Amino acid sequence: MDASTHDYLPRGVQVGSTTFVIGDGAMATYLHQCGVPIRVCAEELNLSSPTLVEDVHRAYVQAGATLIQTNTFGANRTSLERHGLADKVSDINHAAVVIARRAAAQKACVYGTIGPIQGGLRYGSALSVEERQQLTGLYREQAEALFAGGIDGWVLETFPDLEELLVALEVVRSLSQLPIVANLSPEEIGVTRDGVPLDEAFSRLRAAGADVTGLNCRLGPYGILRSYEQLARHDGPLAAVPNGGMLHRADDERLTYTGDEDNFADVMVEIARLGVTWLGGCCGTTPNHVRTLVERLRMLSDEDLMQRAGTVVGEASRSPITLGDDGRLPYERILPSSESLIERVKTKTTIIVELDPPKTLDCDRFLQGARALRAAGADMITMADNSLGTVRVSNMALAGMLKQFGIEPLVHVTCRDRNLIGQQSHLMGLHVLGVRHVLLITGDPSRYGDLPGATSVYDVSSIDLTKMVRRLNDGVSFSGKPLKRPAEFVIGTAFNPHVRNFEKAVERLKRKVEAGADYVMTQPVYDERTMEQVASATRDLGVPVMIGVMPLTSLRNAEFLHHQVPGITIPDHVLERMRDVSVEEAPDVGFEIARELCDTACRYFRGIYLVTPFLKYDVTVRLTKHIRTRAAEPVV
Repeated sequence: MDASTHDYLPRGVQVGSTTFVIGDGAMATYLHQCGVPIRVCAEELNLSSPTLVEDVHRAYVQAGATLIQTNTFGANRTSLERHGLADKVSDINHAAVVIARRAAAQKACVYGTIGPIQGGLRYGSALSVEERQQLTGLYREQAEALFAGGIDGWVLETFPDLEELLVALEVVRSLSQLPIVANLSPEEIGVTRDGVPLDEAFSRLRAAGADVTGLNCRLGPYGILRSYEQLARHDGPLAAVPNGGMLHRADDERLTYTGDEDNFADVMVEIARLGVTWLGGCCGTTPNHVRTLVERLRMLSDEDLMQRAGTVVGEASRSPITLGDDGRLPYERILPSSESLIERVKTKTTIIVELDPPKTLDCDRFLQGARALRAAGADMITMADNSLGTVRVSNMALAGMLKQFGIEPLVHVTCRDRNLIGQQSHLMGLHVLGVRHVLLITGDPSRYGDLPGATSVYDVSSIDLTKMVRRLNDGVSFSGKPLKRPAEFVIGTAFNPHVRNFEKAVERLKRKVEAGADYVMTQPVYDERTMEQVASATRDLGVPVMIGVMPLTSLRNAEFLHHQVPGITIPDHVLERMRDVSVEEAPDVGFEIARELCDTACRYFRGIYLVTPFLKYDVTVRLTKHIRTRAAEPVV
């Protein structure tokens, strides 16, 4: 469908012979940035603060959006009922159209937005007949109010499951022949949450009446880029409406998003080169994101658009590790339980290597990697606790398995997933299993993990949790009751040197040590100057510091880490080294950069923390061997 065929279709930005429809950006998260409290119902503002909503719409139009969406993502009876507004469905939706129309001022089309009703609450089970009937009624109530208000089209967005999106699509198609944009929001690359490959999902959506099929929200710019790179075929227009980046907790404890406008626009141009012509922004994006995207598109030509996007990041290395004759891992110990990390690092370079717990029940590769790293000379294997809010096999279970294989585990424990009851129980369970080394961290918010309806607990901060675990070591429970015997945890804490106010971060680190932290593990560092800065700032801290090093696998991997992952900054000179080589050469250059960083790290620190990218443990095996065999240099 050409964007100029019908009056109700949006105008576009012309780039050579291609017309791009430019959508707006976030509404709710931008309202929060404008001072609206995070738990306020954004849709209710259509009634109580229409001028504020209109100002947001107008800002996007002025930034270059040719399509704006009504402020009605959660304006269905079920969602509004949580705020005591179930009787306001018609009023809120109708007001939203009126407000958007005023702001559009005939410079942009107004599409009515409908979000999922059960999308954040149900996981994988098929809809029953009763559920389907109930959803149909709820969607019809909202859709009729939007249609009566005089919209130009529909945006059905942020649906993790194809099945529920098809229900909403059937409803709005039965009301009108206005154009429909149907956006899925998968939690994994290439497949919907209810297990349908994107190729098939898009085909079924088009057969059901969608004019534009697309992806929005959770996967972010890089995840949506990778999804479209893997898409085997498509018919008709495609849409890409990613978040601005990953949701995380900033230094001042505010919830914010990684990435910036320039990186967002860069990745969106790569998506455009894959033939995606409906572009916009979701959570965390602002009018500046839209403005930068439009400016970047207008600089392109037909030749620019013919340049294909880069190769996919993140495919796991498949180099095999030979098991024993019985097909099992050998029972070998790399570090006696009686010797802690603190004792080991006093006398020799100590290497901790992170391996990601698997997202599936197949743990073979993880265990093979742990065995290979042990053989290479790693002292401990550390495992994150559902990092980025993505569900993985319990690191407690894997730690217990590693103990059986004689491999000493270091387990991350987040404040996000457990209330204080579950937290103490979890820690007691680790202790019973013989797991002594823990890293206590805040944890990434769950909202944009693979279970977006899950609650982030955060009963306490990482500093408070450190104090409480120290109490366990004194033989006292969180509630003050005696434990009959003291725990023996070696308590770690995290440090992010990539912050605007380094001195403030160091002061917070000192408070963590005062609270009872025994050692420090840093985010990956990619330049010598930062290593020197960390070494100098922590010289008198009184506890060992494990400096982080993570090998890069490609230019896209480097840019993703730099722009999207909280707590990681990659210097320009490192990015340039990755840009100057071919895709085939990039992994070798990434390894060389990591090896140089390890050499530098060994001059300043006795503790090295290697992070394995994408379970490519052969890379961290090589780095571990390099550290073990290199000529010893005195720590500065």
